[in-house]
Amino acid sequence: MANSLVSLRLPESLVKELKTCSDKDHYLDLSEAIRSIVRDKWLEYKDPQAYHLKRLRKEISESYREEVIKKNQEGLIKELETIREMFHKDE
Repeated sequence: MANSLVSLRLPESLVKELKTCSDKDHYLDLSEAIRSIVRDKWLEYKDPQAYHLKRLRKEISESYREEVIKKNQEGLIKELETIREMFHKDE
């Protein structure tokens, strides 16, 4: 696969927004963020059904992970409250 150089003209406001997003998403630079966007859109147009399925899997995985984290935090809070009550009983 040969590399090609592509030049883009973007409004300054879009460049600022892309820079902010690239920092937040831990991209090395603006060009890496743009490549990621182009790659995602290319995959979406290449096979829309597979792309949609991949997005659904990701959303389900993220919501499941969030629920597990929430349950773990609730369990930890209960354990800490129990420990605190044990110390207060000793006093």
